[in-house]
Amino acid sequence: MKVILPFAIALLALTGCSALASDESTETKWFETKEETIDYGIKEEKIKKEDIIGKVSENGETFIIYKKQLEGGLGVGVSSISENEGQYAWYDPDQDVLVKNDEVKQYSSQISWGTETQSGKTFTIYTGVSEAEAPVVKTKTGEVSPTIDNKTGIYFYIQPTK
Repeated sequence: MKVILPFAIALLALTGCSALASDESTETKWFETKEETIDYGIKEEKIKKEDIIGKVSENGETFIIYKKQLEGGLGVGVSSISENEGQYAWYDPDQDVLVKNDEVKQYSSQISWGTETQSGKTFTIYTGVSEAEAPVVKTKTGEVSPTIDNKTGIYFYIQPTK
């Protein structure tokens, strides 16, 4: 019995500490300005300021689109900036997507996925790599001209779904 009681206390202490540690890592950090929020996001995503290839305002939300070197090649990440009572937070609910595989010379012409912002609004994100100066994105509602980063050929378009 003497051995079990200290073991049970240690187990409870470890469980409680690990729960606190995981709560801290998922806690939203709020900032006074969008610029501070973007600086924080750059550190969180382990990118540089020049990796940001676009900022999109759509349906009351601000999205930051950035390129990122992934294990298999060039990737794209999309995060949003949440706003609450004059403060801002970096929100990144989705995985980065591989748009340019180092081992494959033919790329997917278009990648799309659904995302939800912290405020609950939903969007469809379209991205890919194109050598054309004016690529066309086929959405559920028609064809549109996306924004393109001329250095990388990465294009992107964000469309609200609600």
